[in-house]
Amino acid sequence: MLAVPAFLYLFDFAALQATTASLAVVAAAAGFGAIPRFRLGQVRLRQAMLFWVLGVAGTFAGTRIAPAVPESALVAGFALVMVGAAIAMWRKGSSPEPSGSQASSLWLTLVVATGVGLLTGIFGVGGGFLIVPALVLVFGFPFGVAAGTSLVIIALNSVTALVFRADTWQDIPWQLPLIVIAGGLVGSLLASRVNLAISQRLLERAFAGLLVLLAAWMVVEATLLRGQ
Repeated sequence: MLAVPAFLYLFDFAALQATTASLAVVAAAAGFGAIPRFRLGQVRLRQAMLFWVLGVAGTFAGTRIAPAVPESALVAGFALVMVGAAIAMWRKGSSPEPSGSQASSLWLTLVVATGVGLLTGIFGVGGGFLIVPALVLVFGFPFGVAAGTSLVIIALNSVTALVFRADTWQDIPWQLPLIVIAGGLVGSLLASRVNLAISQRLLERAFAGLLVLLAAWMVVEATLLRGQ
């Protein structure tokens, strides 16, 4: 969620460049984050592969739609996705843990997987705020397992979308995304060793507020300031 605004406003990427570069960042971050989840037994690989395969068509469609969307509409659409993620994060934890295994619904999995694939293909986001609730609802996963499994799905979706966008690679100054990826991995290692006194709930809500502020700025900048 932060990679696209960073590429847009810190590195002066065009919207399509920013969403493409973001795919590389998201893929690396999700893949790296999934490693400790594997070690903790919080990844269900079979369900992750099923979710990914069912969403490939949506991912492909999203990568074909993105170049045809005007830049201001792409930025505004991304801002709406940010608001949706903020709402999901704000409400996170208000639902109780699932009491047991639930019967999976293939059609519901297909709908959600396709929707997440579209978001990834168009906006370069992972869609974890949709994947985690879907895994809890459809498969009855505990939240920790849903979060771990979602990281694998996000990494697979992002790599797939990046491959589908191969025709835009030559427009990306890749040294900047690579620096962001390296910095993100170093930062995540450092942060994982710090025991913050701030509650997780407060951090989540503060981040949700930050997403809303960034979304508002992106809409204002794209629709008002650029026209001046």
